[in-house]
Amino acid sequence: MSPDAPPPERILRKPLVDRILSDQTGTVFLRAPAGAGKSTLMRDAADRLGTSVCALHTPRESDVQNGWLFWDVPGSARTARLSAQVAETVEHLVIAHRPSQKITGLARRLLHGGTQTLDARALSFSADEIGTRLPAPAMRRLLDDYAGWPAFLPLTAAPDPALIADYVGETFLSQLSPAPTIRLSIWLEAPTPDPDDDWCDALPPFLLSAPDTQSALIGALRTAVAARLEAFSNSSAVTEVATALEAAHRPLAAMALLLDHGHEAHAAQILAHSRGLELIYDSNLDEFSRIVLRFSPEVVATNETVLFAITRTLMKQGEFQRVRQLVAKHLGSDYLDPLKVLSRGTRFSFAARRFRLNMMISEDMTPSDAMLQRLGEFMADYPVGDDQKWAAFYNALLEFEIRRRNFREAEAAAARALIYFRKIGGHPLLEFFIHLHLIVLHLTNGDVRLARPAARIAREKLQSVTHPVEQEFRMLHLAEAALAYEDGQPQKLVAFVEQEFDAFARAEIWPSLFHFAIQYASQAVMDHYPASIRPGFLDGLWLHLAERMDLLQAVQIRTATAYQNEGRIGEATATLQSLRAAQSVPPEAMTPDWLAQLNDRNTITLAMARLRCLVESPAPGPDIDRQLAALESSPKATLRETVSLKIWRAHLAHKRRDTAAARSQLQAALLSASRLGCFGVLSEQRIFLAPLLRETRIRQHLDTAPDIRATLSKYAESISTPKAKARSGGLTEREAQLLQLIAGGYPNKRISQALNIAQPTVKFHLSRLYAKLGVKKRSEAIQSARALGWL
Repeated sequence: MSPDAPPPERILRKPLVDRILSDQTGTVFLRAPAGAGKSTLMRDAADRLGTSVCALHTPRESDVQNGWLFWDVPGSARTARLSAQVAETVEHLVIAHRPSQKITGLARRLLHGGTQTLDARALSFSADEIGTRLPAPAMRRLLDDYAGWPAFLPLTAAPDPALIADYVGETFLSQLSPAPTIRLSIWLEAPTPDPDDDWCDALPPFLLSAPDTQSALIGALRTAVAARLEAFSNSSAVTEVATALEAAHRPLAAMALLLDHGHEAHAAQILAHSRGLELIYDSNLDEFSRIVLRFSPEVVATNETVLFAITRTLMKQGEFQRVRQLVAKHLGSDYLDPLKVLSRGTRFSFAARRFRLNMMISEDMTPSDAMLQRLGEFMADYPVGDDQKWAAFYNALLEFEIRRRNFREAEAAAARALIYFRKIGGHPLLEFFIHLHLIVLHLTNGDVRLARPAARIAREKLQSVTHPVEQEFRMLHLAEAALAYEDGQPQKLVAFVEQEFDAFARAEIWPSLFHFAIQYASQAVMDHYPASIRPGFLDGLWLHLAERMDLLQAVQIRTATAYQNEGRIGEATATLQSLRAAQSVPPEAMTPDWLAQLNDRNTITLAMARLRCLVESPAPGPDIDRQLAALESSPKATLRETVSLKIWRAHLAHKRRDTAAARSQLQAALLSASRLGCFGVLSEQRIFLAPLLRETRIRQHLDTAPDIRATLSKYAESISTPKAKARSGGLTEREAQLLQLIAGGYPNKRISQALNIAQPTVKFHLSRLYAKLGVKKRSEAIQSARALGWL
């Protein structure tokens, strides 16, 4: 054949005809989907013998010619039967049929005579069979684009994608019900070789064995399947399609289809079958939200599963106030009181009580002993075999114990939750949250060594989640940035604040993580941004927390810390004193006995901030050493806080010129930081460390210990901020402060107020700053400082 000749409409397949006519079993099956060329092959064999082909549902005795019966079973037949009379008469039987068709009446014949089957693979064209009977381009197209399927032979010269799609829909898919069509559509999303499903018999075998090479046929199949599913969905079969989607583990798609067609009750049933609240953890949040928020108010009012799915979605979006309004509207205002919801004999359902526990995680509430007793009573109602519910229960306990600073109990709750997750075969996303909790726990306590393996496992778990989890990756990025900060590398934390913090803060964040975020993000801002920017950052953070009044104290404390680091003790003290908790405990009430008995996270944090002001003030008070020692002895003080307290005690001893005491306290602090791997706390306390380390006798003593030398090296890396560079470049602390303030646009009057110094003193310090930079005015000073990396 000439290379340019068009392909023939058909190719005589002599080897296959010979196999049929030389059969010794007496029964030959041509078993393949439509388009395999069964009818053509049968006609060629019949023509060779001079007989005809029977195309009836049930052959007659008269259709047997010369002992041969060529029976082409009609494609419309689901079943076909060979009568006993014909079975006894025929000597050579050839049957062409589709895999989905059942042929009966042959059992005795097959038992005694055997059978030969030419299946779809045998009927597909191969390169050896075609040889030179097709032009090379046509042969490549037939084999590579059309899986060697005989029906597509006429299209090898002039492909017609629309015609192929129509043919596929009319022949391959016509016998498929909604369920296998759904499963086929899922396979087509990412075709893998050699699938095993009941729809496989409807397709060419070479397409299934190498789908990545059959792009044209895969494309036609996708088009045809989409058209068939649309036809199903627009007919009375819509509920059948939804049921098939649910069976194929596509509950969201099933719900969307049902909601499109007004079947809300059925959609709610599928949500319930899919474990309702838990479905959000197995789904893309945006897709889940779009679907569940489509339920009508009438369904929300009467169906708790839908109500809790919607409120859980709103919580994930950071809309906690809307959640409270919805549950109060539909369940009553007493639902907002967790003690009433969790108590024995409550009117609320088990699902409502579980969701109330879920809400408690998002509320910055430190459970009382009475609350924990209620939780213990509620635990008795949990189903014994529902491991995922038990895992969620211990996840809640984990959060509560972190808030109560019961770190060992929190670790035990985490271990218990992970045991239950293992029982259900694992759940990467929920296990990620457990390990993220452990990172927060260990870094909050100050034990960085234990936080690192938790971070590694958290990343592994999150990377194995199959749906998008952007917000969870932001949480992980924060944790990893905090770990880098603890290792003396603050750049990741600064990048997180600049690039991700805003989106992070707008979504759902449970309180212990938010406290953690406030601590680390504000530290990065204090260390690396001009003073004028810092209040703006904290104000912006407060906008995100407008619904969460209980986090105001954490933000205000960090604002006060920023003032303290600038030497603005008056403003720091005023900021702290404005808090209601501080107003209820005047400074004289902060006795050593009172401090030693503190056990509440918020109270301890506030006490630390107030003591820091006293340590930095010119006249800290006669009891300051006893106050610091008392708080350090508290069993609820974190390891991180005890390091800070030791540094403050060293600073006070140094101010009293008690070098031995200063050296002892500082050495203890540095050894603790080294043992814990918690180097970030040293950077945070640099205003106290710096004068201590400039003391020759103290520094020489510290340098004799290798562990402390390594710790101080980490500390030096961590403080390589613009302000630190300015200090090392010859500026005093006050001059470095002034440089930051003029860069922020502060006039002399505001600088005077900010630093609590007279305006002539401001001018004096500015003149010295200009002299050191070799400039004469502010703009030149700012330009020069930026060139030096001091801003």
